[in-house]
Amino acid sequence: MKVELDQSGKVEQLNTLTVIAIANGCSKAIYVTAGDKRKLISLLRKSLIPQRDIIPILFAVLVFILIKNLQDGSLVAIDEEYTGKDQLIRETINKLFEANTRRKKIRLSFAQVGKQSSAHKVAWAAHKSKSKGAIKVGFDEITKYLFQ
Repeated sequence: MKVELDQSGKVEQLNTLTVIAIANGCSKAIYVTAGDKRKLISLLRKSLIPQRDIIPILFAVLVFILIKNLQDGSLVAIDEEYTGKDQLIRETINKLFEANTRRKKIRLSFAQVGKQSSAHKVAWAAHKSKSKGAIKVGFDEITKYLFQ
């Protein structure tokens, strides 16, 4: 199965929620509130993670939470949100799969998903409606994966 992934409301925009969605065959979206993002970024700034990598790593954790239950062999085309950070995002997601699942073989690629993508439409609709149709991912669940 091939799915596309897009976000609406960037992780670094601390005044709005962030929605990350997948679509093509199946559609699913998660969101994190602005308040939780502020707490997470504040916590990460005190960690050993380099400042320039905080946002891409947080994005990667959110992507993992969204795709962790996809079937083996799925290809996830992630919209290029953070130029030059594709390898860091890929490594973070792969490490999370290694640490948290036994059977996953998810293939990741990075591409310009575009506004006509189903994933973009799902993410935008959930963001515009303030999370309608998306599953909330809270501070505790995200930190569980950030600090393993």
